[in-house]
Amino acid sequence: MGIFARVSDIFKANVNDLLDKAEDPEKMIKQMVIEMEEAVGKAATAVGSAIANEKMLQKQTDDKKKAVEEWQKKALQAVNAGRDDLAKQALEKKNAFAKAAADLEPLLMEARNTSANLRSQLDKLRAKLDEVRLRQNTLIARSQAAKAKKHIAASVS
Repeated sequence: MGIFARVSDIFKANVNDLLDKAEDPEKMIKQMVIEMEEAVGKAATAVGSAIANEKMLQKQTDDKKKAVEEWQKKALQAVNAGRDDLAKQALEKKNAFAKAAADLEPLLMEARNTSANLRSQLDKLRAKLDEVRLRQNTLIARSQAAKAKKHIAASVS
């Protein structure tokens, strides 16, 4: 059992050593920036969906409130015309639309909070990406300087 563990450890060490040699800091930094750009794109899509959902809920709420006003006017017209039966039906429909509008309000508030939070996170992510892009050139320059020092040290020795 001990032999297999040692062989496994040696194999893992050799694989890790090969990966370390193959790993290029410049490429890793560029890949990190690419991944961050993809994350920003996905976050922007999520923000767009949240805003669209918020606007849809706002429109539905506004439509329901408009219907409440219309049915209130119809009820008044029916009362003025002496048609209490029509007024009662109009008030029932008005109440149904008022309830639907009231039911949508919490959903609308939640959608507003969600879109605001996602916008804030997207702004932070974009700021972080800008910071990484600014530091990218510095990190690449450091990497190249380290390679040059290593190459000179190898040449001198």
